[in-house]
Order: sequence, then structure tokens, then C-alpha cells
Amino acid sequence: MPMPVCRSRGSWIRSTCITKPRASGSRPSAAGIPGPTAVPEPFEMKKKPRPVLIAALALFLAGCATTETGDETYRPWVGQHGKDVMWVPTLDPLVQPMLEAAGVTSDDIVYDLGSGDGKIPIWAARRFGARAVGIEYNADLVALARRNVERAGVSDRVRMIHGDIFEEDFSSATVLTLFLGKDLNLRLASIITKMRPGTRVVSNLFDMGDWEPDRVIRLPDQNPAYFWVVPARIEGEWEISGLPESKAATLRLVQRFQKIEGALRTPDGRIAPVQGRLDGARLSLDYQGEKGPVRSIVADVSADAFKGVLASGEGSVVSGRRIR
Repeated sequence: MPMPVCRSRGSWIRSTCITKPRASGSRPSAAGIPGPTAVPEPFEMKKKPRPVLIAALALFLAGCATTETGDETYRPWVGQHGKDVMWVPTLDPLVQPMLEAAGVTSDDIVYDLGSGDGKIPIWAARRFGARAVGIEYNADLVALARRNVERAGVSDRVRMIHGDIFEEDFSSATVLTLFLGKDLNLRLASIITKMRPGTRVVSNLFDMGDWEPDRVIRLPDQNPAYFWVVPARIEGEWEISGLPESKAATLRLVQRFQKIEGALRTPDGRIAPVQGRLDGARLSLDYQGEKGPVRSIVADVSADAFKGVLASGEGSVVSGRRIR
């Protein structure tokens, strides 16, 4: 089968792939490369694509960029159907930036959900010295990934699990990597947000809906990738001490993922609006001081308590405990 020719035009959604149609009923080549949908003319998308088209483009470009995968025992092909999604591997030029964005080190445990041939767990172990675990539903891909782990010499740091990502336990992860799909990401979000605060999450191409990313990774000719830090759960009512205005005050907070808003009430009845943000377990809050200036609190959250400082000049110690 003729290899497709990819002409990059500076963005992952502006690439031209031209190939001759494959004969009807033909199979993928021995190299495991599927023939992309035949296009009689150069293809170029100029309008903002819908999610379905984005996924199709990701598959199309992956087919253009992948040269060979698998081994003599099993050769998967890009686009083959799995349990919930088609298999499309993250391309090499994006793997390193994704793991760098997550700040992976040798102290981390990286879980790759839908790990395919094991590329990302192997990369995390070889390049960053991390321990890594892949969870993959397709038994043939798991077997291939295990052989790849052996060939890469990282069997002491990488483990491949044959299982369902919604049934396996990945709560010990300090870093999660994903390349699944919009619907699966939305289903996973409710699980991920209950994980240990500070867990880092990076997803190739697909976001998590209302949970806004903390960072978007954009590289020429690659899919965007999205990065989050799991925030502490701080919504509720807190008793807070150490403020200049009062020895004790009540803080009521409403949380929307990493974004915080609420009100601070002092014993004399004064109410000040509060806005803030969580970076994992690190809480930053701003409120209007009694005499006019905006005051800032920076604190570390641990379960039902937090402790920090008044960072707006005074430097006094501020602490809080959850009362409701």
C-alpha cells in the first residue's frame, strides 16, 4: 500500500495527506499501517472542527505519522476498534512534552489509562526514571506491551495490567496520562477529582468539559494536550483564626473544581466576599480587608484543616478547621 504523504502547514488541523485508494477488502500492510480514507483531492480543514471531526483528524494524522508498530507476534493497526475507543497512539513528539508538563520525576507513579502498546509507561520509566503502570483492555496489546517492556529493559519499573479502566484501581497514581475520548474523559472526571489532591493529569486532545485545564500544551503539528492538578476538596463552612480583623471568623466556600468563591463573616456581622483558587492542596484566597485593602491568604489544605499565612504584607499565621 502506498504510504500517505503528509504536508504540514503549521497546525495539527491544517495538514494535507494524499494517498491512493486501497483496493476494496484489502488488509493493513505487514507494518500494521492502515490505509486512511481515500481522498481524491488534497484535504484541508479551515473551519473549527466539531468533536467528531477532531477525533477523525486525530486518527487520520496518526495514520500519516506512524511508520511501524508491533512485532512479529502481533501488529496492531491505527484505528482498530477496542472496547470503547479506537486505538490511536500518542505520537512521539507529544509524549515528552506531556510528561514534562506533568513534572514527572523518579518519585512518581505514572498510570496510563488505555495504554495500548505501552509507549507512555515505557517512556516515563526510561526518560524520567518513574515507576509506571499501563491499563489496557485489549489482551493482544497488553501482551505486546509486556514484550516491549522487556525489550526496553524496564521490567523492574513498568507493569502492564489487562483490565478495564473503570474497574481497575489507579488511586495510587501521582500522574495520570490519557488519550481516550471526550465521553470517557467526562466519565473519568468524577473519579479523578476524588483522587489525592495534587495528582497531575494530562490528556492528549480531549478535555474534561466543565473542569477547565490548568494549562494547555500546544506544539506545531501536534494535537493539543490538557493538564490539570486534582484540587483539594474544600467546599463547606470553616472556622478561621489569625486574621487581623478578628481572632475568629467564619468562612463559607463554594467550590467549582479548582475555583473557589464564598464569604467571610466576622463576629461583628461584617461580611466580605472571597475568591480563590486551588493548585492541588495549595489554597489561595483573596478577601476585602476591613480598612479597604485586599488581603491574601496562602495555605496548605490537609483533609478538614488548613494552615498558612496572610501573604498580603502582614505575614501572620492563619489557620482553619472545617465545621460543616
